[in-house]
Amino acid sequence: MIDFKDITVVVQGPVQNFNDRPQEPNITIKCLNSVREYLPGAQIILSTWPEQDLTGLEFDELVISPDPGSNSRNYTLKGEPQKYNNNRQIVSSVEGLKRVKTKYALKLRSDNYLTSNHFVELQQKYLKRSDVDAFLEERVVVCDIFSRKYAKGYPVAYHISDFFYFGLTKDVLSLWNFPLFKDFEPSGSQQFSPGYPNFIIDCTQALFLAALKQFDSSIRLEHLLDRSHRAIERSNQIIANNLVVAPASELGLGLCLKFLGKARVSRTSGKVAHIQLFEWELLYKRYCDRDYKITKYYRKQFWVFLLRCIHIFPTRFETASKLKKRKKKISKASQ
Repeated sequence: MIDFKDITVVVQGPVQNFNDRPQEPNITIKCLNSVREYLPGAQIILSTWPEQDLTGLEFDELVISPDPGSNSRNYTLKGEPQKYNNNRQIVSSVEGLKRVKTKYALKLRSDNYLTSNHFVELQQKYLKRSDVDAFLEERVVVCDIFSRKYAKGYPVAYHISDFFYFGLTKDVLSLWNFPLFKDFEPSGSQQFSPGYPNFIIDCTQALFLAALKQFDSSIRLEHLLDRSHRAIERSNQIIANNLVVAPASELGLGLCLKFLGKARVSRTSGKVAHIQLFEWELLYKRYCDRDYKITKYYRKQFWVFLLRCIHIFPTRFETASKLKKRKKKISKASQ
């Protein structure tokens, strides 16, 4: 069992409203207090931005980084750059992780919090590895929220959540230590986004791919649903050999209000699009440990498949319709 004194938690992100990004009141206080409760003895590094009100916040070390600003990954159909906070997340994560001196680290958003410390046990549970695509020294535990198996009705590759990362400090750091994203510049062939009329890759895909390219520069996706060059199989192998994907409730992660209730990720249609724990365990068994026993998953597998038949697979028709319209737009623009 890992001693909590060997863990540093990097709480990254804004403490309150920041550049028009609303923050749930007192959520960072709740986050920091939860670390003290469930990881007694662990160090806390708060990695945030200048001019944040730190009143009432308890931490061991403070990292203040210059704001890199938003980044643009695509243009809207109105010809305006779409703004994202990817570079802010990269900077606040990596600058905090660089200060960690303990063997293990947890990267935690400032608007999430802990509900248990079960993730520590999960990180040590699945020990067997394959020699193929073993990029990390040990597995890193991530959350199922936004770790998608399906997007727009289709299987999707490298779609890993950016909420929660726990593992060896060197491994967690390597998953965030990459260059900032450059702004998308429209061109004659790509007026709206890379790969248009196909859908742009998701932010979580972009972040995970940027990390993986540090190990293998050939890993890439052209668009959200790109399945060429055995992308799904390679993605599955990398996920099985380097990560543990677990539900928030299983690993001990609490979400802020904007991800609860009627939020897409909390609806049934959102939940069944995620990688289920038994599905990750099936990948682990397939690629890493043929002798691993998965208990009582058949009923879950049946119900997840049934719910996907209701909520996931029918959206392929909508996706096909949208792609058709986007292709027509390109065709008209070229005439």
